[in-house]
Amino acid sequence: MKKSTIAVGVIIALGVVWTGSAWYTGKQLEKNVDVVVNKLTADTSKKLGAEIHSTVKDFHRGLFSSHFILDIAPVKGINIDGIKSNQSLQLNIDVDHGPFPLARLGSGNILPAMASAKLSLVNNELTKPAFDGAKGKSPVEAIVNFAWDGSTSSDITLVPAKYKYQNSSLTFEGASYHVDANASMNAFSYEGKSKKITVSGKNNIEMVIPGMTFSGHLNKTPFDFMTGDQRLDFESIRITTAGKPFARLDGLSFSANADLSADNKKLNAKGEYAVASLSVLGQDFGGGKITLDLASLDAVAFADFMKDYQQLSKEFVASTPAQQEDSIYILNKLKALIAAHASKLKKGEPEVKWLISWKNEKGEAALNLDYQAADTHKTLDDSASKTAVLDSQLKYVSGKLVLPVDMAIEVGKKGLMIADHKSEESAKAKATQGVNGLVGLGSMFKLITLENNTVKIDVRYSQGYITLNGKKMTVEEFRQQYGRLGSLH
Repeated sequence: MKKSTIAVGVIIALGVVWTGSAWYTGKQLEKNVDVVVNKLTADTSKKLGAEIHSTVKDFHRGLFSSHFILDIAPVKGINIDGIKSNQSLQLNIDVDHGPFPLARLGSGNILPAMASAKLSLVNNELTKPAFDGAKGKSPVEAIVNFAWDGSTSSDITLVPAKYKYQNSSLTFEGASYHVDANASMNAFSYEGKSKKITVSGKNNIEMVIPGMTFSGHLNKTPFDFMTGDQRLDFESIRITTAGKPFARLDGLSFSANADLSADNKKLNAKGEYAVASLSVLGQDFGGGKITLDLASLDAVAFADFMKDYQQLSKEFVASTPAQQEDSIYILNKLKALIAAHASKLKKGEPEVKWLISWKNEKGEAALNLDYQAADTHKTLDDSASKTAVLDSQLKYVSGKLVLPVDMAIEVGKKGLMIADHKSEESAKAKATQGVNGLVGLGSMFKLITLENNTVKIDVRYSQGYITLNGKKMTVEEFRQQYGRLGSLH
C-alpha cells in the first residue's frame, strides 16, 4: 500500500472522529443546556435571596457549532432604579463543539477541549444605552473554554465606551481579564488590565486613571467564604479643575490576603492600602500606607457573621428607595448586626493590629494601634466596677506613635500654603508655632516623650493597669493624675 494512500486514510479517519465527536458534543449540549441553566439560575437566586427566571431561546444546533439566546427575566423583590418590569437581560451564546473547537483553532490553540463558547449582550431596550456608549458594539464580550475535566478558562473583554449623564461623563478605553476556575468551582485565579478611564463632572472637575492592573487567587473554604490573595494597582490618579492640576496620587495599591489555620478553625487576614506619593496643587506631601492585620478570628463565628451580613445586603437591595437613602436606617441595621455577633466574634480572643505610616522629605511617622478581644463568659452583676466590665471585653489595647517634629511642621506648612494661600516663609513660621505649642503641651502633661526632636507616645491598657511611656499605674491613679484625660468611659 502506498504511503500517500495511508496518509489519506489517516486524514479521513481523523475527520470522521472529529465530526462524530463534534456531533455528539452538540447533541449533548442541546439535551442538557436547560438543566445547566436551571441549576445556575437556582444557585444564583439562592445567593441573591430573590427569584430569577432564565430561559434558553432559539436553540440552533449545527454540526460544529450551536447558537442560543439566554434570557434573564426581571428579578422579583429587588428595586433597581431605571429597570422596568417587562425588561430582561439577554445574552447571545455561540458554542463551538469539541474535541477541537473552531474558535480555539482559529486563535492558534490546538489543544483539545470539550467546547468553547462566545458570549455577548443582545441590544434591546434594557441594554441600548450601554450599546450606544460603545458605538453599537456589545459593551462586554467573553470567550469561555470548557476543558474535559470540567474546569473553565475565560477571557473577558470590555470594549471602549463613553457614557454621559446630566453634567457628568465617563470615557473608558477598554479592559480585559482572564479567569480560570476548577471543575468544582471552588478555586479561582484571575488577572486583568484596564486602560485609561476619564471621569468628568460638574465645575470642570476631571479625574484620569491612566491604567490599572488586578489579580487574585481565591479558594472556597468549608465555611462558604473565600480565602486567598487579591491585588489592585493604579498607575496613577490625576485630578484637575478647569484644566489645571489639582491633585495626583502615584503608585496607589490595594492588597489583601486571607487564609485558614491548619485545623480550619481560625481565620487570619491582612489588608494594605498604599500610595507612593501624594501631591496637591504642586505640593508634595509624601506617601505612606495603612495595614490591617487580623489574627485568630474564629472561622465558624465569622461564617455566621458573613451569612447574616449577606442577608442584610439582600434586604437592603430589596428595600424601598427611601430606605436605601436613609443613613439612620442603614446605621441601625448595621448596629443590630454587630450587636448580635459581637460576643461570638470574640471567641478565641482574636487580635487586630493597625499600622499607619507616612513619609515625607523630613522624616517618617508611624502609628500602631493593637487590640485583643477577651473571650469570657463571666456574668457581671450591677455592682461590677467599670474596670471589671472593661476587662470582660478586652485583653489589652495599645497605641504607639512616633512623629518627627520636622515632619509635622513640613506637613503643616504645605497645608497652610494650600488652604490659606500663605507664602512658604509665613506658613512655616505658623506651622512651627502650632506644632511646638502642641509638643510643649504634651510634655507638660507628661503625655509624650521627646527624643532626638521626635515625639513618642507609648500607651497600653491591660487587666486594670495603664502603662504610659513606661510608667505603670491603675486606672484610678491615671484618673487622679490626668483628670478628664483619665476617663476611659
